[in-house]
Amino acid sequence: MLQRLRKKASGFTLIELMIVVAIIGILAAVAIPAFIKYIRKSKTVEATEGLDKVKTGAKQYFQADHYNTTDGTILPKQFPASVGPTPGAANICCSGATAPKCTPDPTDWNQDGWRELHFQLSEPHYFSWDWVALPANTNLTANFTISAYGDLDCDTTLSTYRILGSVDAEYGVSTKGPITINEIE
Repeated sequence: MLQRLRKKASGFTLIELMIVVAIIGILAAVAIPAFIKYIRKSKTVEATEGLDKVKTGAKQYFQADHYNTTDGTILPKQFPASVGPTPGAANICCSGATAPKCTPDPTDWNQDGWRELHFQLSEPHYFSWDWVALPANTNLTANFTISAYGDLDCDTTLSTYRILGSVDAEYGVSTKGPITINEIE
């Protein structure tokens, strides 16, 4: 008779169920913040890849010969003129949006500096871009700064990625960076 009672009593006790729920809760408490950090980190790939593209465009532009349109003389080595921020203010992507992506607009990238650097974004993006190079700085004094600013969670804190470029004694373009501030804010 005791064996029949034991066979009828099947399933989990309340204590066992509570332990399983507690374990699931602990796992979720650890996994969710890690997942959110991973998602934010994946958004920053846009900045590092974009900086690399602009850096490559800057090196190509500096190494190429450019001519004066009036008399055909060769101009001193220089980088394209400054342009930015594009598109507009650094936090423009978050203006009332829950998904902080900028809508691409081809006219944003139809400026001399971006065209000369062969850089444009045609898909929704998280970052606003800024290119600074003084036209008076030529040959060995030429330098540039490229920056990418993004508000990845629309809290007005910006993730900033920056590369600094200059010309070495052999007319090679050298860079420092990316310098990162508030990587995933």
